[in-house]
Amino acid sequence: MNKQLKSSNQKIRVLHFTIANTGGGITKFVLRLWKYIDRDRYQFDFVTMNNYLDFSEQLEAEGCKIYYLTTYAEDNQEQFVKEVTAILNNGYDIVHLHTSWWRGFLLEDIARKNGVPKIIIHSHNTDVHIKENQSREDARKLHFSQRQLLTENKATDFIACSEDAAGWLYGDKISKDKIHIIPYAIEVNEYIFNDDIRKDYRNKLGLRSDDYVIMHVGRFAYQKNHNFLLDVFKSVSEENEKVKLLLIGIGELEEQIRNKVEQYDLSNKVLFLGKREDVNCIMQAADIFAFPSRFEGFGIVLIEAQAAGLKCIVSNEIPAIAKITNNILFLPFEKKIWVEKIQEYNSGYTRKNMSEVMEKAGFDMKTLVRKIEDIYNRI
Repeated sequence: MNKQLKSSNQKIRVLHFTIANTGGGITKFVLRLWKYIDRDRYQFDFVTMNNYLDFSEQLEAEGCKIYYLTTYAEDNQEQFVKEVTAILNNGYDIVHLHTSWWRGFLLEDIARKNGVPKIIIHSHNTDVHIKENQSREDARKLHFSQRQLLTENKATDFIACSEDAAGWLYGDKISKDKIHIIPYAIEVNEYIFNDDIRKDYRNKLGLRSDDYVIMHVGRFAYQKNHNFLLDVFKSVSEENEKVKLLLIGIGELEEQIRNKVEQYDLSNKVLFLGKREDVNCIMQAADIFAFPSRFEGFGIVLIEAQAAGLKCIVSNEIPAIAKITNNILFLPFEKKIWVEKIQEYNSGYTRKNMSEVMEKAGFDMKTLVRKIEDIYNRI
């Protein structure tokens, strides 16, 4: 690598690869980082595989460039190399690669060939994220075969959102002392419980004051396990006619889940709220946060839900590091147990201000940004 990072009076240019229009955890993480990073010191640009981003105008108004790739590396390697090389010719000090599983190392190789001084690999999950028509078994085989080829010279820095995410992506190929474990963080003050917001949003969402409201945030995908959640909710609704389910997110399985809601005759009890920018406010209106994911690197929404003082019922596939408060309960995938625990909280509980707990645990954005800046500044 024949370049060096900029001097202190020049902005360090960082290229994030990739963000998406789904509003998922990686994109949330990157956009929050951009919001809080020292913009006098750093410039962020972004690569996406989507045809458009709902928030592109805002980013461009803030001086960011957005690059739209037309192909994945595994679909058209020659075109991918051509497009990425053209992007890197704009001159970047850092390429920050956000990923969940290995399909190859082409991006890292292109960045090294083009003399990018700092290449960061950042692990965000603990399993493969694939499209509905792809084979999960084949994807996992590819991931593990590629991981065997991983070496420490593929990047200058290695990050993971949890120990589990580090183990999944790096295995024993990267020594633990070279991996930075940096949990997600949020703007804590935006999630503090507020009873006025609760009443206002219950009214906006058409919820009654005595409705028992279960909430889930996650894209409609295999990982988030909406089918199990609906099975649980159906049983709960048979015991409690005042229960409601809020589903926030978009994704490839949404139509399938909508059909299942109709099949279960739950259309008047399940609200599909789409992709939202006011999740923090909707959390005030909820009573329970349900998160039955099949796998997670961490689960950034769990920080948000706990900051909002919500009781969280989650799968035991979630990394233990996600337990920040005593409001989180890990359960196996047994419907009866989930139904019992959800019903148990129906008697009510006191929502508390969790800001001090969250900040002491280091899950505020200032702590996270400081850790990332330390890595960015290190040559």
